[in-house]
Amino acid sequence: MTFALRRQLALSVVLPVAAAGLLLAACSTGDEAAAPAAMANGSEVVTPKVDEYLAAFNAPRGAVRLSQTGFRPGYPIVAVVETDAAGPLDWAIHDPAGTLVAAGATEVFGPDAGSGASVHTIMLEGGLAAGEGLVLDVDGVGKSHPFDVGEDVFRTLKYDLLNYYYQNRAGVPIEAAFAGEAWARPAGHETETLTCFAGKDMNGVDWPGCDYSLDVHGSWYDAGDQSKYVVNAGITTWTLFNAFEAGLGGFEDGKVKIPEAGNGQNDLLDEIRFNMDWMLRMQAPDGARAAVVLGRPEGGPKNLKPVVVDVSGMAHHKEGDIKWPPVPMMPHENDTPRALYPPSVTATLHLAATGAQCARIFAEIDADFSARCLDAAKRAYAATKRVPDAYSFNNFTGSGPYSSSDPKNEFFWAAAELYATTGDATFLSDLEAAQAKLDPATTGKRQTGWGDTEHAGLMTLARLAEDGATRDEARAMLKATADAYLAQRPAEGYGIPYSNKIWPWGSVGELANRGIILANAYEYTGDTAYRDGALDLLDYILGRNPRDISYVAGHGENAFRAPHHRHWAGANYEGYPEAPPGAVSGGPNNRGIAGPVSAAIHEMCHAQTCYADHVDAYELNEVAINWQSAVFWLAAWADEVDRP
Repeated sequence: MTFALRRQLALSVVLPVAAAGLLLAACSTGDEAAAPAAMANGSEVVTPKVDEYLAAFNAPRGAVRLSQTGFRPGYPIVAVVETDAAGPLDWAIHDPAGTLVAAGATEVFGPDAGSGASVHTIMLEGGLAAGEGLVLDVDGVGKSHPFDVGEDVFRTLKYDLLNYYYQNRAGVPIEAAFAGEAWARPAGHETETLTCFAGKDMNGVDWPGCDYSLDVHGSWYDAGDQSKYVVNAGITTWTLFNAFEAGLGGFEDGKVKIPEAGNGQNDLLDEIRFNMDWMLRMQAPDGARAAVVLGRPEGGPKNLKPVVVDVSGMAHHKEGDIKWPPVPMMPHENDTPRALYPPSVTATLHLAATGAQCARIFAEIDADFSARCLDAAKRAYAATKRVPDAYSFNNFTGSGPYSSSDPKNEFFWAAAELYATTGDATFLSDLEAAQAKLDPATTGKRQTGWGDTEHAGLMTLARLAEDGATRDEARAMLKATADAYLAQRPAEGYGIPYSNKIWPWGSVGELANRGIILANAYEYTGDTAYRDGALDLLDYILGRNPRDISYVAGHGENAFRAPHHRHWAGANYEGYPEAPPGAVSGGPNNRGIAGPVSAAIHEMCHAQTCYADHVDAYELNEVAINWQSAVFWLAAWADEVDRP
């Protein structure tokens, strides 16, 4: 018996809607309602600078837009031109010597709801031969930023995207040899032995603390803050591990600039293990007792009633600052008191899923570490059976909530990973039971995120399920989702398979995660429509967008520079570095007024233009490990796809 497919297959094409269910599943700090409140508690560190925000929002934009990084030879090239012209316009591509490379006429698309402007499109189905510094010139409109065509256009990009994780390591010095001189720094939070938060939360609810401490040094700083969260680390770890399992190459020992290079192990796995070790440390020991909230309280977080229970094997939801540190702030200068926060079922399921994934990947690389990961995964999974409703809420200041009181996606995902690793029929039975509880109406409208892990489980089953019928059904589900994405492209002036009126916190991550699913559909079908849809999303991130900006720092002539980040604040604060090459911006966000920059620009922007490149724009321009991993996966895949 295999898990049910019937409901999902009926939804091979669905109408696009805004993401539903778990609120703000791609957000770096928590749910839609929680994010403004959480950040408002640190608002004393942000003095609104409306003139600066408006200047950033109104930064000059070229009207001819395409990937500022470039394209591989022979692959489709798509450009978008913002113009009110009623008829087609002539265009030409020249190399730096002025030699004509290609020419043609635009196609009128017309009004584009996502950008609020009228656009034309340009399509070169067969792409171009290799060349550097090419420029697209549209008659009467203007020129594009330079771009390259070459087999290695994504090579540096993928390494820079991965280097982000080394740059954000906690507990170790960041060395110039691996990060660059501008980004070298002393270790932050070198030692971290923490106990449970004790005292009143931001709603006045009293928490009793606990009688144990955990050594939780290591991991990566999560986002613009300097705290660490199991749920976001979990989906990030899964995405990076999945890149390895998908066979994305170029990360063999010695290929990546990290201290572990030369140790005989794949460098991508070295970087992931740095975080996986921390996730294992976040697991409560046997016999541990701590306060949690069971179920959903009437009236919301103000009415939480913590209960002390046996949390053996559960993962603490997060650890970090008990109040928001100011911006800017180097990690080694941050002496804000820190604490462990209550265990949660979602964090525990993230540990179960990634622990199982870790176990199968390291089985023939490091048997002892593999066994440790599998033991932690099984202990975590068993703990969720014992305490299935220890939920997380937006009730602590100083760090993002990543709140969730609906773990059905995580139960499905954890069962899928454990089944793929062990082949144990018990996990298959659990998988079927968990799948029956999922909401089929979300298929094709959602994508993988820290709080929406169904498709992560499907991608694992599609590749690794021992049972052939289960594997085939998972592939069919992924294809149904990918088909629903592609059905959205015709309505979009920028030609992307993402047709939402509401762009959320971390929209760039949503785009990249859709690209990963499309890439999987291409692998299993060979249909180039899926491949091209995934590449469209990467093109959008790299410059083919209404902001005419590359959302990846250092990649493109007009790349973002000023992330919301405690120490990459140099674009707005002297004495600090700007974002290093490869850092990914969260991107446009018109889902409510979450912060001071949105408040200044929201009446002037559309879904895809609600963005400003400024350090205060945490709701628009934050960096975060989860969407970083999705863009990394997509770029690494783009570098490898269809190579012989």
